[in-house]
Amino acid sequence: MRNSKDQLMRVLTIGLVLGALLFIVAAEISYLQSGPTVDGTIYIQEDGVTTVVEEEVSREPLDIESVVTDSEIIESQKEPANNAWVSTVSDNLNFEKPIDIDHINLLITNMGPDERARVLGSSDLFTKVVESEADNRAVLMAAAKNKLNKHPNVEFMMERSSENMLLEFYLNLLTDRKLPEGFPSDEQARNFYESNKEKQFTFPLRARIWQIYLSKPNEASEEEILNLQQKAEEIVLKIKTGANDFSNLAVSQSQHEASKNRGGYMGVMKLDGLLPEIKDYILRSKIGEVSDPIETDTGLHIIKRGTILSEEALPFEEVEEQVRQILIKQTQLQLKNAIVEQARADNPQNISEEVIAEWWLNINVEDNP
Repeated sequence: MRNSKDQLMRVLTIGLVLGALLFIVAAEISYLQSGPTVDGTIYIQEDGVTTVVEEEVSREPLDIESVVTDSEIIESQKEPANNAWVSTVSDNLNFEKPIDIDHINLLITNMGPDERARVLGSSDLFTKVVESEADNRAVLMAAAKNKLNKHPNVEFMMERSSENMLLEFYLNLLTDRKLPEGFPSDEQARNFYESNKEKQFTFPLRARIWQIYLSKPNEASEEEILNLQQKAEEIVLKIKTGANDFSNLAVSQSQHEASKNRGGYMGVMKLDGLLPEIKDYILRSKIGEVSDPIETDTGLHIIKRGTILSEEALPFEEVEEQVRQILIKQTQLQLKNAIVEQARADNPQNISEEVIAEWWLNINVEDNP
């Protein structure tokens, strides 16, 4: 019972805190996500469109002598023209006070430049921001009347949310300051491309493939397997004699849900990613040819081969922006790691493995009396 109450309280806490901080967090998104959002290896989707998947690429560590000092950070910050940021935390956490112009001014001031310009440039959008903030404030006032803001779990979660925002802002601030101006240079981008061209910027050998798949039951008997093979052979016969076409039979007979409604089309697939039996058939067959049933551990496959696409390296000019984003993101990550390491050295937490083990045991005992 206690655990269920705690879980309910956590849900209420998160909802209230997220509601109160919605616009402030939204305002920070453009800043916190100023770096690229993707890096990695190019691959081909089923529809033939290129995209990327995340993959870490090793680089030499940056030569970072020290993190920017606190005084440098303070001196580097430009004060907002209206100085709205000087409002105290205690004032901002007065849940019994309805919103006023000071509150909205502080909210607008802490938005990113683009979002602030959009809100101030449209009276309708500004009205929506105020109305949404008013909704949040009304709910918070109701919660405060019920003393929910004094609950230990709520107080902890509110403090935790503030800490996380400070942490992210601090890390991004220092990262932006330490990132070299004009990075990466044309030479750095070109060198990265050449070093990673084969692994990241080359399409491997691929083929367009259609399939009709019949699943093999778990622990199938010899009779069940024989019936499945017979069914597969009948399907192949209908295709090869022209009694029915591949696409129609795929829709009505295939048990591969992702492709059956597309007439069995699997998309453009890397040959090295195929099952050996299917890869072997693709390499020795002709375009448009339909295979006899190919048995694998999971079932029977009837394959129609389309065009084979040869290996192809993308030119640097087509991927230059992606290369720059990869380098920036990796450098930002290294900078953040260096910042964390120096912060841990300057502000040691002195937590040994023995202490962690003791905490783990104590918390387990308290949570499971």
